[in-house]
Amino acid sequence: SILTGLPEEAFAMVRKRISPNDKIGVGAIGINGMGWSDLNAMLKANPETVCTAICDVDANVLLKRSADLEKNFSMKPTQYGDYRKLLNDKNVDVVIIGTPDHWHCLSMVEACALGKDVYVEKPISNSIAEARLMVSAQDKYIRAVQVGQWQRSNAHFQSALQFLQSGK
Repeated sequence: SILTGLPEEAFAMVRKRISPNDKIGVGAIGINGMGWSDLNAMLKANPETVCTAICDVDANVLLKRSADLEKNFSMKPTQYGDYRKLLNDKNVDVVIIGTPDHWHCLSMVEACALGKDVYVEKPISNSIAEARLMVSAQDKYIRAVQVGQWQRSNAHFQSALQFLQSGK
């Protein structure tokens, strides 16, 4: 692709010119484990994103993560205990789903139906039937969906794979 030949600095310059009106609102559902890691990674790597909402069933987690977001990013997201309210928030464009595995399918399908793009942690589903429902929702609502496999791009995973493939 032509984009692979462009230096990373070219993308960084474009990102610095993004208007506050063009910010992408991110909502995170399940923010005590990987959901929190995913949210932090997204906010650090993408200055055009802003966390507008967080959701967790544990009120103590909501308070802690809200304080963390204010301290680390100067952001004050709306807090929800019910993911459906977060999905209906008009300030949320993209949803990170970091809930326990058995909640991935329902929240992802509903997010797509409400016009949200989704980053969902692995495993995407607990069954082939759930996976088919999720793919169908992505196709039907024409949403961008990514499954959390970002650990595979870390240098030590790539080195291990190269070692295995080398036959040593």
